[in-house]
Formats: sequence, structure tokens, C-alpha cells
Amino acid sequence: HPQSNGAESFRTIRAALSLTHKADRLRLVTITSTIPAEGKSLVATNLAIVMAQTGLRTLLVDADMRRPSMHKVFQLHSPVGLSAYLMDKANGLEELIHTTEVPNLDVVCCGATPQSPSELVGSRRMNQFLQEVGKRYDRVVLDCPPVSAVSDPLVMSSMADGVLFITKFNKIRREHARKTIQRIQDAGIHI
Repeated sequence: HPQSNGAESFRTIRAALSLTHKADRLRLVTITSTIPAEGKSLVATNLAIVMAQTGLRTLLVDADMRRPSMHKVFQLHSPVGLSAYLMDKANGLEELIHTTEVPNLDVVCCGATPQSPSELVGSRRMNQFLQEVGKRYDRVVLDCPPVSAVSDPLVMSSMADGVLFITKFNKIRREHARKTIQRIQDAGIHI
């Protein structure tokens, strides 16, 4: 529903990102939160859509290798995804990238959930993936797991240009969110 209040809220997030200091350098953004079920995937998906609607070639990546969800959102059932690429079991990016019905928006699903996601996320291959997609797309949005659960989002965010921190109103305690934000900032990540 492109004219809905919800859609306008995601356009507001897009505008806020484009108005930040050094916005032109915010090409690769990770999205995380404190705990599961705060709306990371919802925000990642809709933010990627509104970015693509401005004409920017946008890639949405399901980087949550423990609880992936993008394959459900976009109804994609490919066993080859980011995890296969990181384990060197994919022939190239073309095998991972799915075109969506939204113009300018492509998606990379997680694929099979790996045994050791933390090691894969921090690998040389992940860095290579981010560099390759950074050359092909104007914007890359990575949907990451929550910070309090695992180290993956901190590792991925350190390779990104910035992190968008999501918190659900009345879902978690303010102090818990503050500690999570402090953890992100202590890692030197632009939030």
C-alpha cells in the first residue's frame, strides 16, 4: 500500500538516512536490534523497497543465518544463498541474486542455515561479497540478527558504512536498549 501511513513512515526513515552527516557514504547499511521480534526484517524489507523506488539499484540481503526470513517474505525457495557463497559452494553472485517485482530491488536470501554462522560472517569471503555487491548496487541493506543474541551483527556492521538500530516500543527495557547501543558504539560502528 504505497500511499499508506506505514509506507510514508519508511520514506521518512529513508529521508532521515539521506540527511545524515556524510549520507553519500551510507551505501551499505546493516539493520539490527537488541532482541528478536523487534521488526528488523520488516524495516529492512520496506526500507529497501522505498530506496529502490527512488531509482537506486538496491540489494536486500538476508544476513540472519540463524533465523532467516527473506525467503518467506519474497516467496523464494532457492537452496543457494549467502551461506552457500560464504562456504564457497556457489558459482558466483548471479546464482544468489533474485530479481523482485519491485523495480530496482534485488534480494539475496540466506539459503541453508550453516553450522558456524559467526565464522562465515567474519570471513574473508564475506568481505569479498560486500565489496562485490557494493560495486553493483547503489544501496545494500543487510538484515542482521539481534545484538544481544550473537556477535554476527557487530562483525557485519563493522564492515558496513553504518547500522540502523531498531527498537520496538514497549517491547524491551530502556536500559537494555541503551546497553546494546553502547555495545555498538564501543565497537566503533556508526549508528
